[in-house]
Amino acid sequence: MTKILAVVVTYYPDEELLTKNIQAFVNDVDKVLIWENTPESEKLNYRFIQHEKIEYRGDGVNSIARALNYAWRYAKENGYDYLLTMDQDSLFLDFPSYKKTVMANCIGQDAIYGPNYSYKPIDPIQEKHYTITSGMMLPVSVLDAVGGYDEFFTVDGLDMDLCLKAREKGIKTYVIRDCILKHKFGNSVSASLWGHIVLYASYPPKRLYNIYKTHIFLIRKYKSDELKKEFCFICLRKTPRNVILFEKEKVSKLWAILKGIIVGLSLQIDRGKI
Repeated sequence: MTKILAVVVTYYPDEELLTKNIQAFVNDVDKVLIWENTPESEKLNYRFIQHEKIEYRGDGVNSIARALNYAWRYAKENGYDYLLTMDQDSLFLDFPSYKKTVMANCIGQDAIYGPNYSYKPIDPIQEKHYTITSGMMLPVSVLDAVGGYDEFFTVDGLDMDLCLKAREKGIKTYVIRDCILKHKFGNSVSASLWGHIVLYASYPPKRLYNIYKTHIFLIRKYKSDELKKEFCFICLRKTPRNVILFEKEKVSKLWAILKGIIVGLSLQIDRGKI
């Protein structure tokens, strides 16, 4: 019987959203680890959910990669076959269907699976160069093959690094079209431009710096044409445009972008770390 371990990484979570998040899949997995990145002195105030399948963990270090590596080791030591990784602010519309589709397509091959979080028209099951951490479902054996998550990617880049590292070993990543995950990217902003509504994700300067630094580093490390195209369209075109046209902290955010690019170009590739 296939055993699934889910891990949800939290940091000052919203009670209603986190409850809906976990309720969407808790009955279809074997155990849920809630890894608390909320500071030790406050974490008890955010333990909203009690369930026989749920255990709270954390070590005081605010790192998503560290949390996922703990879950990987826990899964290996306790006989779990698959790991489901979740952010606190995501919501599956139909997790049982997602699980069924993954189980039906994983027979005989190691692969990484992700839900459709962009709602774009794609094939029923489409190969991608990466999928996001939240909603990712993968065999524990895949993490064994690639050596787990690189803990130098504390927030941004760890999903891309994992998938591209797996790709080098012949392990593919797939997105399942009909399995929808509602996921929040940054602070959602609605703005008007020449009579048209523009929807985009806004990030603080520190996060923008990290996004650009990790993207540049990963493009250099893996020489990925797909990642390069995505970076050029979103990071070099859309995001700076939105900052210039709509944001209040224009100077600090544009400086964060420039600094992220410069640092990303200067990092040593042979270390495989940032």
